[in-house]
Amino acid sequence: MAMTKCRECGAQVSTKAEACPNCGAKRKGNSGCGTLIGAAVLIVVALGLIGECSSNTSPTTAVSSVQSAASYAPAALVTTAQPSASPTSVPQPGSQWVYRQDEDPMGKGTAHFASVLSHNTVSFGFPYSGAQHGTLTLRTHPRYGKDVILGIERGQFLCPSYDGCTVLVRFDDSKAIRYSAAGAADNSTETVFIRGYSSFVAHLEKSKRVRISANVYQEGAPVFEFDVSGFDPSKYQSSK
Repeated sequence: MAMTKCRECGAQVSTKAEACPNCGAKRKGNSGCGTLIGAAVLIVVALGLIGECSSNTSPTTAVSSVQSAASYAPAALVTTAQPSASPTSVPQPGSQWVYRQDEDPMGKGTAHFASVLSHNTVSFGFPYSGAQHGTLTLRTHPRYGKDVILGIERGQFLCPSYDGCTVLVRFDDSKAIRYSAAGAADNSTETVFIRGYSSFVAHLEKSKRVRISANVYQEGAPVFEFDVSGFDPSKYQSSK
């Protein structure tokens, strides 16, 4: 049996005694190992209860917590599905044509134009690099008469004004027709004037597609395709 001294009177006291037999003073820390064991048991039980409560949390409760958090989140962080945009409207037939009128600066009357862009693009080499459209223009001018004009944004048509050239034109799926042409009087290289206006327009009015091939410097003879459907002579006013 282990012995220790009483803190009050100094007499020898058994470590298992609850009080000193000499002076009757109660011993401090008497619980010893039993107290420590009891505390450890309480801690283990508490941890078990916490784990059981955590595992019993229902999915519904978890979802509710997330939803509650989202309701207080900044608008930029909360995304919601937006209704899909309505499908784009179908273009009206002939809407690809652009009609305009310009007064002649010399006071000779009004010039009438009808233009359409090619629905395909071509790409030339340096220094005219980049995709570009062709432009087909019908013009009735009070001083210059009636013209069919093929234009490009960049590049050089091989069609000098003093010598002329030929271009190949195909209306819909008919056989290609070779038209004579000439370059611009100001020697610009981005336009070609196709001769045979009346024949060209007569074919165009009965067609939906026109393809034109013309020689371009160092680029061969690229083909420009034009949707000419819906051409409206009354808007163009070519008879005036």
